[in-house]
Amino acid sequence: MNLLKGAFKNLKTVPQLLVLVSLSCLLFYVGLGIWMILTHGNTSDIHSIRLLQLIQSVAIFLIPPFLFGYLCSDSKPTEYLALHQKPDSLSVRYVILIMLIAIPLINLLSYLNQQLALPQALAPLEEWMKQSEEEAATLTQQLLETNSIGGLFFNLLLIALIPALGEELFFRGALQNILSRWKGIHAAIWITGFLFSAFHLQFYGFFPRWLLGVFFGYTLIWSGSLWLPVIAHFTNNAVAVIFYYFSKPTAEEMSIDNIGASSTWWLGIISAVLTIYLIFKLKSNTSKRVP
Repeated sequence: MNLLKGAFKNLKTVPQLLVLVSLSCLLFYVGLGIWMILTHGNTSDIHSIRLLQLIQSVAIFLIPPFLFGYLCSDSKPTEYLALHQKPDSLSVRYVILIMLIAIPLINLLSYLNQQLALPQALAPLEEWMKQSEEEAATLTQQLLETNSIGGLFFNLLLIALIPALGEELFFRGALQNILSRWKGIHAAIWITGFLFSAFHLQFYGFFPRWLLGVFFGYTLIWSGSLWLPVIAHFTNNAVAVIFYYFSKPTAEEMSIDNIGASSTWWLGIISAVLTIYLIFKLKSNTSKRVP
């Protein structure tokens, strides 16, 4: 096995991308096979769906970056993925505060994003995107549905922690790293953010998710630690999980997704000003600077 250490480090951008994607695809099918054996492909049972979600997150995002780091670098995978350096406590507090303060801004951007309409010639594509969005929302609601504290903590693990860690490993730790050697760090951050948002297949939240991906990318570059974007990503996911658990989903006016949108747009503007200010404070506090 040691003979494969760094075996692909001299490959160019496209071949390395193919290695990363191939690892994810291979492990996805392995995980899917395990799920089929364990559940007989039962998609009507919520426990089976949760298991599939867990297997997909681990197989597609969590494991492949470590294998890729082993195959494409002479350093340890944890160093290649920037997991070896811990962020300072003040930066951690900043990113958590930013993600909380930014909620109305994200909702405002999502609301504006939803007002966009594709040309008539692309009507079939728009219909497909709407259907994908509705299916994703239905699945998320099924996963979030629980009445126990144990279920809440499991959802925080399944929907908040594992996706945050896995997606940041894949997109920021591996993909952004590959692209940075091709187009430079700034282009890599924006391209990775674009691909991160596109992967979710939710057009009507595409632009705010893109900007979130860009923010995650810059927190990695500023701090040199992948743990900072992981914490930011986890906070974003965890807030939704916790709010759903403690709120009444039938009361639309209580939805966290409405804060800063439509009639409360002014909260989105205030949120934007405070978020930008805090991002500058975060950048000035981190030890590394954007090249």
